[in-house]
Amino acid sequence: LGFGSLAAVSYAGAQGIKAYNEWKASIPEQPEEEEQAEEQQSSQQEQFKTDDNAKQQKDSTSTSTGPRENVFKEWFGVGVGSKYYEGGFEDTMTRREAALILGVRESSSAARIKDAHRKLLILNHPDTGGSTYMSGKINEAKELLMKGK
Repeated sequence: LGFGSLAAVSYAGAQGIKAYNEWKASIPEQPEEEEQAEEQQSSQQEQFKTDDNAKQQKDSTSTSTGPRENVFKEWFGVGVGSKYYEGGFEDTMTRREAALILGVRESSSAARIKDAHRKLLILNHPDTGGSTYMSGKINEAKELLMKGK
């Protein structure tokens, strides 16, 4: 049984290599125009890379007094803490707003709501320099989402 499976595997490998070589031989060669276009495109990409590197070196050496850019937000479209609610509060809190404040879904389990509430309240507690208004809104969001669970 051992030698038979070894022979089958080696035969399959040999056939795979043979098929690959036949496929490679059947591919037509690229015309010169396409090769030149590819070379031109690669040289342009290299030029852009060198321009970007020079720009980054210039930016890193100069000290600017303006606000710092969030590169992560620029590249990926989301900023740090983008999971949490950004914006003003409504007069009467809705379940949707409460879920946005805590960073959970409206239909989240009680354990998930409590966990999110705890994490946010630790960060925004008045005893550790947080806002009493923010901690009140966080508590209100928790109470609204926990109702009926």
